Amino acid sequence: MVIPLLAALVIISAFLLGFHQVNWSRAMSNLITWISEGGFNTDVVAEGLYALLDTMYISAFATAAGTLIAFPLAALSTPSIAPAPIASVMRMFTSLIRTVPSLLYAVIGVIMVGPGPVAGALALTIYTTGYLAKLFYETFENVDKEFLDVMRTFTHSLPLLAHLVYLKLRKQFITNIMFIFEYNLRTAAVIGFVGAGGIGYYISQYISLLRYDAVFTLVLLTFLFVGVIDIISYIFRKKVLKG
Repeated sequence: MVIPLLAALVIISAFLLGFHQVNWSRAMSNLITWISEGGFNTDVVAEGLYALLDTMYISAFATAAGTLIAFPLAALSTPSIAPAPIASVMRMFTSLIRTVPSLLYAVIGVIMVGPGPVAGALALTIYTTGYLAKLFYETFENVDKEFLDVMRTFTHSLPLLAHLVYLKLRKQFITNIMFIFEYNLRTAAVIGFVGAGGIGYYISQYISLLRYDAVFTLVLLTFLFVGVIDIISYIFRKKVLKG
């Protein structure tokens, strides 16, 4: 497996570097300039923390809203729970949502409601819905057929059946939600570059002003913030899986 991957990497690199010449000495010089002219600027820390709070709000809203929408869509996308024709249509619909990158949704959100965190929350909610729907219906498909048959002897209500499956596989659903929250947190920092709020918006503004110290500070705050969230998420997932 390693040899074919290395061969493919060499071939692709040849084409990539052949069409896009990179001045590596200049690239390194730019990096050194950024580091040397950077440094921690305490004047932008408060602004950075406020922007990170915006990023958190965007991520949390998108995760919560996307989960609420994705769960019924996932149930309707599962042939063992919903009628097969409906499941096929819903699966195509959720797949269509996922084909559009979250960054493009952010651009559309900025066009619709203007720059700011609302555009980011809207964009990530749409993408979260499509992505979580896939994770959820894959979880639905993992339930034992015998369990579904037994549950159908008590109810034929699709919402109740989906809820019973959730109770049985709650850990997997929660793990999926935590995963998408971490993804949204990172993505919320990126979509700000197109005006969709969050820390990325402030970083892009300081880049345009060549304020390397401010950029360095905000990037460092972002690394620390995401790192802390990763640790908290890991501990939470570990407790959920054990419980």
